[in-house]
Amino acid sequence: MPMANVYVKNSLPVAFNVTSIYTIHYFRYGRNFRFPEEKHDFWEMVYVDGGQAEITADGKSTRLKQGQAVFHAPNVVHTISTGDEFASAAIISFECSSRSAKKLKDFVFTLGEKEKTLLSEIITEGNRTYADKLDELYLSKMNRRQAVPFGSEQLIKNDIENLLVLLVRGREGEKMQTKESGKTDEIAIKIIEILKSRLYSKITLDEIAGELYFSKTYIKNVFRKYTGKSVIQYYIDLKIEEAKKLISRNEYSFTEIADMLGISSVHYFSRIFKQRTDMNPSEYAKSIKVDNLIR
Repeated sequence: MPMANVYVKNSLPVAFNVTSIYTIHYFRYGRNFRFPEEKHDFWEMVYVDGGQAEITADGKSTRLKQGQAVFHAPNVVHTISTGDEFASAAIISFECSSRSAKKLKDFVFTLGEKEKTLLSEIITEGNRTYADKLDELYLSKMNRRQAVPFGSEQLIKNDIENLLVLLVRGREGEKMQTKESGKTDEIAIKIIEILKSRLYSKITLDEIAGELYFSKTYIKNVFRKYTGKSVIQYYIDLKIEEAKKLISRNEYSFTEIADMLGISSVHYFSRIFKQRTDMNPSEYAKSIKVDNLIR
């Protein structure tokens, strides 16, 4: 009689178990916005998608730049303000009692492309699941749509848990960086500094390579590894973020802004602006006026 195979199961420990979702928000804040202080008995993630914002928690203030996120632990008094800056932010609040959650506290996370994709999927799935507007400021309960795609809530749960795992893994990976990775990071940071210094002009990859004394291929590889984007994509993104600031000041025409930023034409400016914001410059200018929440 043939011998039966003996299989041994492997348990799957859960690092993060998100049991409830409270709110999924996406706000565009005008200048001098300040939300009243609040606290609640669940976790809240604040991710700055554009501009900068001042985050205050238990009396300690942190300036968050685009691409950065913080977590407010349960029962921590917190608020968000913009000062003389515009900002856009995604805010996800959820319940999680896992011991690993303590790894989220007191740290500024910088999201990579994978994390940003997960956050985008959370917002997209939230839109499919709940009928409320994402920019409803004082929403205390999300209302489920009558018709919801199969498994929507589970996808939201899974995406949040995956996002938390990747953020903590990335934080712990930073501590283990080798000397070489530190060197390549420095090169990428220098490239970003060069791009920022040339926002109001133009620069080519050849010029960057010449300034840093590295080959174009090496620069492209290092930069993509560090940012997940090409140098040109990143440069255009920086120009669009600067364009948002200029539009919010209501001092220049779109043609003037395109010319100031070294963009070849106002038509090309409008096209790349819409590609990156889902709005053309005129629509964005109107949204800034509508979404300035200070009355």
